[in-house]
Amino acid sequence: MDLHDLTSHLIHRTDVRAMNYFKKKLKPYGMTPVRWSIISVLDSHKGITQTELAEAIDKKQTTIVEMIYAMEEKGLIKRMYSERDRRLHYLFLTEKGEELKKTLSPLVKDAHLFVTRQLSDEENTQLKTLLNKVYNGIQ
Repeated sequence: MDLHDLTSHLIHRTDVRAMNYFKKKLKPYGMTPVRWSIISVLDSHKGITQTELAEAIDKKQTTIVEMIYAMEEKGLIKRMYSERDRRLHYLFLTEKGEELKKTLSPLVKDAHLFVTRQLSDEENTQLKTLLNKVYNGIQ
């Protein structure tokens, strides 16, 4: 079987190109795609735990620990500890994090539109449906 006939290769190749484009757009803001994912999730799921955040962005919890610390040092996110269990903390965007989300949202939307510009709305919907189907079938 030819490499370019393998769906997994096509998905990976497309992901690499799309992420490189996205990284280039986020770099001037000191952001990465994963950090953007964290900001986006915390904006819509205020007060989630680190474990819930890791699940939401499909990363290992150990992978995001350093990112959380770095983003906290930059004043983008804050932790609030549970009164019942000091080992448990909840994550929130700070005002600075919320402002960055507002600033970057149009850029992220434009990047998405650029990456999918060759697709009709219907094709884009189909692609998302099919990619989610493949993703869910791998678990």
